[in-house]
Amino acid sequence: MSIILNQIKEKIEGIVNKEEVELVEYRTFNLRGKLTIRCLVDYPQGGITLDKCGMLNKIIFNQLQELLSDVNYTVEVNSPGLDRPLRQIEDFLKVEGKVVLLWFKEPVFEKSFIEATLKKVEADKLFIEKKGEQLEIDFNKVKLAKQKFRT
Repeated sequence: MSIILNQIKEKIEGIVNKEEVELVEYRTFNLRGKLTIRCLVDYPQGGITLDKCGMLNKIIFNQLQELLSDVNYTVEVNSPGLDRPLRQIEDFLKVEGKVVLLWFKEPVFEKSFIEATLKKVEADKLFIEKKGEQLEIDFNKVKLAKQKFRT
């Protein structure tokens, strides 16, 4: 099954690249006996529409039919919305100067979570400011990150 899962991901990556869309997150899991393929997609600059997600859903579903002819499956294509996870260095570059929420794989500065302003991104380092203090964080220590939106 892992070979098929790799083939599914490769096919989806090809489709989203052709459509000039970014695959933000990709997951497969079994839900009530059905293989569920969940994709979060967005334009590199953000702002993907519901219509585009629907169109991609149809394309991906149809392209996978031959590969998954004997499998009960469903495809979900969604926008990451405002709560988009920051996963790659490129994602962090887009939010420099903004407030970010960072959760760590293990405590950093004796904390498992920090809310701070992302001042600069370099190679594998994040430079943040919290209460006037400048801190440097190894990118690999970040488990999850999101931009904070003020309401």
